Amino acid sequence: MREEKKHHINRWLGITVRVVAILFVLYSCASIGRPEGGPVDETPPRFIGSTPVAGALNSKRTKITLEFDEYIKLEGVNEKVIVSPPQVQRPEIKPAGKKININLLDSLKENATYIIDFSDAISDNNEGNPLGNFAFTFSTGNSIDTMVVSGVLLEASNLEPVKGMLIGLHADLADSAFTSLPFDRVSRTDSRGRFSIKRIAPGTYRLFGLMDADRNFIFNQKSEAIAFLDSLVIPRFEERWRKDTTWRDSLTIDTVIERKYTHYLPDELLLRSFTEDYSQRYLIKSERLIPNKFTLYFAGKSDTLPALEGLSFDEQEAFVVEKTLRNDTIHYWLK
Repeated sequence: MREEKKHHINRWLGITVRVVAILFVLYSCASIGRPEGGPVDETPPRFIGSTPVAGALNSKRTKITLEFDEYIKLEGVNEKVIVSPPQVQRPEIKPAGKKININLLDSLKENATYIIDFSDAISDNNEGNPLGNFAFTFSTGNSIDTMVVSGVLLEASNLEPVKGMLIGLHADLADSAFTSLPFDRVSRTDSRGRFSIKRIAPGTYRLFGLMDADRNFIFNQKSEAIAFLDSLVIPRFEERWRKDTTWRDSLTIDTVIERKYTHYLPDELLLRSFTEDYSQRYLIKSERLIPNKFTLYFAGKSDTLPALEGLSFDEQEAFVVEKTLRNDTIHYWLK
């Protein structure tokens, strides 16, 4: 009897051990994570091809596919990715595994160089390593434009850099172009207020900044912050030399090589942004509480006083005027 009881205990003990072992194996298989102790991936995705090819000429395709060497993700597409010449109808830009599919919904301009600038919106799917300053270019004409202008945008009231403001060029030099036509070329300021407008055709332009609230690339809302340059912008370039140094070790220079490169100008343009005072001015009321004084109350400010015309007296000599800084409250004292 005792032997039989011992046999049953050993049997249940064996079953219990096997069940625990199986559960441990199943849990280990289900808990799959990133291997510990391996090297961290610090390499951003690499662009390996596209349809159409990068730098394609006479391309009329509005659907574009970009391919990379690993799975990618896109972040901040609406804030970071910009198409120039601008598309009033926002393009569709979506990641798909190792690819990015782009659908340009506006018709393409004739003989224009297009650039789709991703800034740092592209990164690898695992570690989030950004592919900085990536841009895709093609042309609907026979050549690729290469000129670049750059500079910085500051807030006029405090000289702080302005991030995310649209910077645009107009080939139409008329003052009305800013309020009636979309920009010809565009870029956007970074966190330091820096901007660089690329792939510009040779010519003469006017430069503007616009906090484009309704995204139509036109200044049509008085509440939108703006900036402009008084002088015309003429892109140009010059050949310069720079020295590249190779080191034999940490203390010894091996070789100094001078290399020629193309430098694009102007590269230090300065814009100052401001918001117009757009309040409408009108007369709220007038009052005469005492015989020798009357007061006019206005909504909105003005740089000038209202014009008064005396019916049977000289209005220039009849009053002593007391006013506020905004000229919205004006007291007229009879002499």
